[in-house]
Amino acid sequence: MQLPEDAVEAPTVEANKTGRDLRTQDFATPDAKPVTISSGTDDETNPLPNQRYTSILFWKMVKALDPNEPPARILDLGPTSHANMHFWAERGFQVSCYDLEKHEMEELERQPITNLSLAADRVNQRRLPFADNAFAGICAWNCFSRLPFVSARRYIRECIRVLRSRGILHAIFLDAAGRLDTRRQYRIVDRQQLDVVSGHSRRGIDPTLVEAELAFLFSSFDACESKSAPCQTRELLAQHNR
Repeated sequence: MQLPEDAVEAPTVEANKTGRDLRTQDFATPDAKPVTISSGTDDETNPLPNQRYTSILFWKMVKALDPNEPPARILDLGPTSHANMHFWAERGFQVSCYDLEKHEMEELERQPITNLSLAADRVNQRRLPFADNAFAGICAWNCFSRLPFVSARRYIRECIRVLRSRGILHAIFLDAAGRLDTRRQYRIVDRQQLDVVSGHSRRGIDPTLVEAELAFLFSSFDACESKSAPCQTRELLAQHNR
């Protein structure tokens, strides 16, 4: 779904064409007051609570993206919500929604799983239906953690293709405490707060293995930052500079 340009107010902030490199500028510092960071651990008796938490990396993404710098478009890899689309629209961005997991499952259903099809590695043919350099930012949420590793790697490369120069990708992964949970939904509250709703999950793998996997998945990006967040998640912000 893409919101028309006349559905949002024209931005009044003057475009800042320089200093948008995540490697050289700290976008995490708010204009008025510092961001408070919640604890990175949860109660063992309630490992995946439904709660709101402060996301430093999402704040960085919001602060870095300028609606006056074309293309002022955000790709939401969902499943998303009207609240998420409205959040970006009221900041002057158009929003395109693409439910990556749904399309991936539909593609697999069309192709019978056989030894021959697996050997052909058809996952390498996966593409996002968008033009090169079409988006300023991508909200991937936790969709990559729901896909097989090879599929996630392919789609991350596709994200690089559809991002403009210095475009930003924000993704959320499950760390050692909750990696196997695939039922989480995220909703934007404001530019610092995210709501997470989830069910119970079994214990996952060692966090050092998660870090190594993420480092390999995002090795094609020029700048990458990972943070352990509350609700037992690992958030990641990546930027590709052409």
